[in-house]
Amino acid sequence: MLGTSVAAIRCVLDEHPSPAAELTERSARSTVQIRQRARREIPKDVLTRLYLDERHSLQAIADMTGFSRGLLTDLAREYDIPIVGFQGRQPRVTIERSWLFEQYVVRRRTLPDLAREKGMSRSNMARWARVHNIPLRRSGGASHGAALRTIELAAYFPAILRSGLTSPFAWQRMRNFAAASSFPSMHEAARALNINRSTLVNQINQLEADLGQPLLERATRGRAMKLTSFGKRVVTAINKIPSEEGVHRALTAPDWRP
Repeated sequence: MLGTSVAAIRCVLDEHPSPAAELTERSARSTVQIRQRARREIPKDVLTRLYLDERHSLQAIADMTGFSRGLLTDLAREYDIPIVGFQGRQPRVTIERSWLFEQYVVRRRTLPDLAREKGMSRSNMARWARVHNIPLRRSGGASHGAALRTIELAAYFPAILRSGLTSPFAWQRMRNFAAASSFPSMHEAARALNINRSTLVNQINQLEADLGQPLLERATRGRAMKLTSFGKRVVTAINKIPSEEGVHRALTAPDWRP
């Protein structure tokens, strides 16, 4: 309708974000706490790796981590990480299925590595994988060591949660789900948690897929959102995790031992 692309619009919004709504005292305090947690959980080196080295979009990183895209944009500017602008259409490069299968599946090279070789973005390389029906390995921006620690840490979680611990950002999904479960709708939960609604919905959908059962009965007209019986058990288990800081340290510190 506007004769432009989604990438161009996102670039404009990065450079000229819409004015923020006036904060109440309670929401301002919550915003400060969320920003402090974001600095702790996504330091400069992590955001640089995800955004510049692995070329995830800010929205993709928001979906991974549970922090809003706007907050990640603010963090990037605070860290002096350049916001990648819209560069126009790149020359179309055709990726053959046989090459991609050999490099990605057989040789286990990463999508960012393959994308750099072909001069395209990671998202474009992932799109070629989907075109050729090549299943994508689960990603989350973690290093190999962090992925292994995630698997090891699962043994220390309540059994009901273990299948949901699929990446270093899975704990963020669990925590956001538990916090959202007390609100009557996804909209109200997202607003209170300072998270984009679609990001919160995607995280809970992913957690339900990982755990294999519905966690919430979504709100309908005249009826508030509520937990399923399985969802209640999951929230109870999440609330029994003794140390949020310990979970984060376990997933990120190279020398952490439980």
